[in-house]
This record gives sequence, C-alpha cells and structure tokens, in this order.
Amino acid sequence: MISLQRIQKVGEEKNMTRQELVKKSLKYMENHLDGSLSVQDIAKEAGYSLSHFSRVFRDAVGMPPMEYVKKRKLIHASQEILNGRKIIDAAMDMGYTSHSGFTKAFCHEFGFSPAFLKAMKMHLEEGGGAMNHVFMKQTDPHMTKEELLARLKKNVTENQINLSEKEIQAVYDEAVRVYEGKTRYSGDEYVTHPLCVAVILADMEAEPDCVLAGMMCDVLKKTNAEPGSLRIPKRVKELVLKVNNAESGTGEQPNRDVLLVTLAERLHNMRTIEYMDKSTRQKKAEETLEVFLPMAARLGNEKLTAELNDLALTYLE
Repeated sequence: MISLQRIQKVGEEKNMTRQELVKKSLKYMENHLDGSLSVQDIAKEAGYSLSHFSRVFRDAVGMPPMEYVKKRKLIHASQEILNGRKIIDAAMDMGYTSHSGFTKAFCHEFGFSPAFLKAMKMHLEEGGGAMNHVFMKQTDPHMTKEELLARLKKNVTENQINLSEKEIQAVYDEAVRVYEGKTRYSGDEYVTHPLCVAVILADMEAEPDCVLAGMMCDVLKKTNAEPGSLRIPKRVKELVLKVNNAESGTGEQPNRDVLLVTLAERLHNMRTIEYMDKSTRQKKAEETLEVFLPMAARLGNEKLTAELNDLALTYLE
C-alpha cells in the first residue's frame, strides 16, 4: 500500500518538475527573443513533448507559449524604440519582417502605434519611467512617507476611489505608529513599503478597503502588533488578517482583494530587490515566476503580470 507520505512526496516532486520546466522555458525564451522561436523548439529545449509542455506552460503562466513570446518581443521592441532605435530596426530585431506587421501587432497589444510611442517619448507620465505604457506606474524608491501619503491621496482622487482624506489619514497614522523604528534594506523607513503597496493598489483602482489594507499589508509579519490592537476599520482589519493567513497557508481560499494586496506587495518588493543580497534576489525571482506570476495572470491584469515577469527574469540566474 502506498503511504500518504509517499503520495505527498510524489506530488511535491511532480510540482518541482513543473516549476523547473517553466523556469527553464522562460529563461530560454528570454535569451532567444531575437530569433525565430517556435513552440516546438522551446518544448524540445525543455525536454518534454509538445502537448505536455504547452499544457504545463499555459497552466503556470496563464497563456499559450507563443502568445507569451509575442508579448515579450513587443515589450523588448518598445524599450528599444524608447532608447532611440528606429522602429523598423527594433521590429526586425524581434523577428518581424515588415513595418506594417509589427505596427499591427504593437497596436493590438498596447492600443497605440509604435510611431505614437516614439513621438510621445519625452512626454511620458512623470515618475513612470520609460516603460510606463507597459508596466504599472512607479514611485521614486526613496520617497518619504509624507510624499507617499500625498501621492496616495492624489491617486485615490484621480481614480475616483470612494475614500475620504480623513479615512486615508487615519489608517496612515496607525501605520506610522505600528511600523515606527523599522527600516528597509535600503535604509528607508519601513512604513514606506506598505504605503507604496497602497499607492499601487490605488493605481489598480482597487476597492477602498483593499487600498487601506495595503498600508497594513505585512503588519502581522513585520511588527509585534496584535490584530485586536490595530486602530483601523473592522473590514480593513479582516482583510489584513486574510492576507496574512493566505501567505502563511492557513485560512480560506483567498478572494480577489486578498490576491491584489499580496501581488501589490510582491511587486513593490521586486522593484526594490536590488538592496537584497544575491541569494535572496534569486529566491525572490524564482518565487515570483513560480507562485506570483500565475496569480497575476489569473487576475487578468496584464501590466501587473508583465512587470512581475520582467523583474523576475532580470534577477533569475
């Protein structure tokens, strides 16, 4: 008779094999974007049959392999255009044989032409960086808590999220209190991390309680605060608890708000990963590809998915 432990071990080994398959495939794709990649080539490199590879990849990444390759090619091409490369040259570098074919694919992916991107190069939204059309808005990595509070209020207003300044200020004051004295690897006040998470959630037009929970996203992990001692609205406190339970593997199946807070926190951690040591960066990159990327794909947020993917591949070895 096969023991429960043996069944669990087989399951873990199978899952690990699938994770390694996806990681190996993503690295191979990224290194060969300027070539004529085919799904058969990628499956062969991974060492699996075409049908098995395609199924596993789609389950993990949320899209077919060649759709993923097309997206990555267009992202790379747009970066090259922003760096001053001619549109046709960037297109040909990524395997497109005509200007019209590239423009059609680019417009379908991003909603505007590569010519428009080039023309608007100097007018991209402030603070967003060169890839603002592809990725989520970014904040300066060393903004103070006061500056982040102002940015949060601005984003909430612009995105018409039903939160008053009084509600935001109250949770902000509590966040400053409970995270007091803690710092990040970068040397910045730790509270700037959950504030950045809240800013990201506001950019994603998340629900009001979700945005507020962002300011307390990891309070139960990073501080000694007890849930009952937190002076925040009950609904927000419940969401913070659910986020903590989901990350620790306990509690109920996470809902959309829980996933949004979790992913927003991972995104900000990946944006500031350069301050961590090499082994930690590698671990975080692998986790992002194996765990968080599929979560983002299931939510259907393409900008979030694209940026997590890009950051993970940057630090994956």
